[in-house]
Amino acid sequence: MTYDSLLEAIRLTLQGPLANAHMARFGPAAVLNDDLHIDSVILINLMLHLETDHGIEMPERALSKDDFATVDALIRMLMGETPAPAMDDGNAPAPNEITVHCFVSCLCAAIRRHQDLNFRPFYFGTWDSSFAVTPSMQLAYHSKEITQDHYAGWVERLYNIPVREWYDHSRTKAENLARFERLLSTKSDDEQLVVLLDMYHLPERENKYNQNPFPHFVIIELTDDPDIWHLYDPDYRWRGGLPRKTILNAMAQPTVAGGYIIHSGHARAPHPQDLAAYFNETFRPDGNLLTSALRRIFDYHCLPARPLALADLQHAVRELPVLSLRKYAYEHAFAFFWQELGTAFAAFDAECDRVEALCEGFRSLHFLAARIAHTGDRALIPDLFAALDALDELEFTIKSALQSQFHAWCAVNLPAPPSLPAGLPASPQPQELPA
Repeated sequence: MTYDSLLEAIRLTLQGPLANAHMARFGPAAVLNDDLHIDSVILINLMLHLETDHGIEMPERALSKDDFATVDALIRMLMGETPAPAMDDGNAPAPNEITVHCFVSCLCAAIRRHQDLNFRPFYFGTWDSSFAVTPSMQLAYHSKEITQDHYAGWVERLYNIPVREWYDHSRTKAENLARFERLLSTKSDDEQLVVLLDMYHLPERENKYNQNPFPHFVIIELTDDPDIWHLYDPDYRWRGGLPRKTILNAMAQPTVAGGYIIHSGHARAPHPQDLAAYFNETFRPDGNLLTSALRRIFDYHCLPARPLALADLQHAVRELPVLSLRKYAYEHAFAFFWQELGTAFAAFDAECDRVEALCEGFRSLHFLAARIAHTGDRALIPDLFAALDALDELEFTIKSALQSQFHAWCAVNLPAPPSLPAGLPASPQPQELPA
């Protein structure tokens, strides 16, 4: 197909079946995410419609995020062109602004209030952080069974930043909202109030995953206007004023219940032995939580004896983009060790490329699962498991490299093997939980 015919097919699909509300900005230069609000889920649906409605198939090559940056890049990818490699002057900045986990990002925002503290090691293990699989074998990034105790305990031990839950689950929602307003009006400058709200009920904010509900942790502050509150979303790097009533409404939804108060006034740098203990507790050298869960989900939905389940496979992995983004936490860990050990940038950059390939691999896997569910083509199922096996192997390769760097760091910073101090019980490890 020609460039113009592909452009027209994309326009027709977005305008028609996908009912995109941002077509006024459509054109070759339009940025898929920022201009057209196309997230991973919408992108997969776009590709499915291009394939089934217009006979346009994705090329048989590894894809990168550059392929999905703009409408022009998407067209060139579909035409089989390979994007030019990004310019690299050897002094590229470390990944300061990778967003992977909303609660961890709120805690890192508290750490970053102190310019002398390094927040990156706090992302250790976030690549394998907790999620859920529902009884109907659907992936879920949020569940009432998932607590933040692991991160709350470790940020206090590592950085001397106490985190306490202000939300009282034995009280009503109205009582908790009233308590929140009292805390907000009386808190000190060294305290940050974190709330769990449903982003779906904040239409002023972009909902990148089109999730409903969309539970999400943010930080709230007062402003000079009592009717306007300041919302700080460290995970999406957004801050701004929103009506107080709108925020309270998003907090009042039955889909969310929770909140914490962070005391960051006496923060300090972690002790090396504590950082080593944190790494050891969160590091899983022999297992990849997400790929193991996906394998069971695929097994369930692809079983021939369960023919009706195949059509639900797309819904079963709908929240995969939220979880696969957590793999970018590896980049924070590699950046920490790269800076601490003073190793060559090229080696660090190569590891970041592997992490990028892992994240893009999950995107391709998601598309393949959606394609199988959409077409019912069981001949593609072996390809689905082969792709999952490849991602599993790639993640083990990343973990092996990271573990080597950790051992090198320990050799420099720890005179003796790390161990938990007596009397300090291990905090609960992230895990897959029932929804």
